[in-house]
Amino acid sequence: MKLGVFNALSRWIDSTKNDLPFNKRVGAYIIDWILGGIFSGLPTIMCYGFLTKRSDMFSNLYVFPSLGYKVYWSFLAGILCVMFALFYYVYVPLKIYPGQTLGKKWMKIKIVKKDGTDPGLKELLLRYGLGMFLLESGSVVVCQYIRQMITLAFSFYVDYIWQWIGTILIIFSVMLAAGTNSHRALHDYFGNTKVISA
Repeated sequence: MKLGVFNALSRWIDSTKNDLPFNKRVGAYIIDWILGGIFSGLPTIMCYGFLTKRSDMFSNLYVFPSLGYKVYWSFLAGILCVMFALFYYVYVPLKIYPGQTLGKKWMKIKIVKKDGTDPGLKELLLRYGLGMFLLESGSVVVCQYIRQMITLAFSFYVDYIWQWIGTILIIFSVMLAAGTNSHRALHDYFGNTKVISA
């Protein structure tokens, strides 16, 4: 039974050789996590400042209802955060720097489709929207806003368990990127992409 699962998994894993240094991918991820996180979080900070006239920092969308504001402020800020994240992670590599977020541009690497061509909207949405924002739900800052909006919408706390599942998927994704010849992370499989030297 164990061997059957291993064989099925090994057939699924891409073993095509990719000479991309793993440390470049890690460097790009760190840059994107910082810059993408700051950019994605701006709407929440702006909404909070507008409502409270304060400039102190906070960490989540739950702050609006806890301060007595209508919950729609949480949703407005959260939706704007997702839109800003989509601009950074999808629009920039689609229209501004083909295949590159700022981190990837600075590290001189790029996202391409598995066949080596530039990714389109579909590939980038699957890679980032499904793969990173929803499944690997701790890999970028906007994930926390998505989990919090769903918790607020359904009045059922999904944040904690979703974060743990996302953490397990991130670990698996890093193992794929670091330990396979193709260096494709889980989100690359969802988007039918790979990362190569630019």
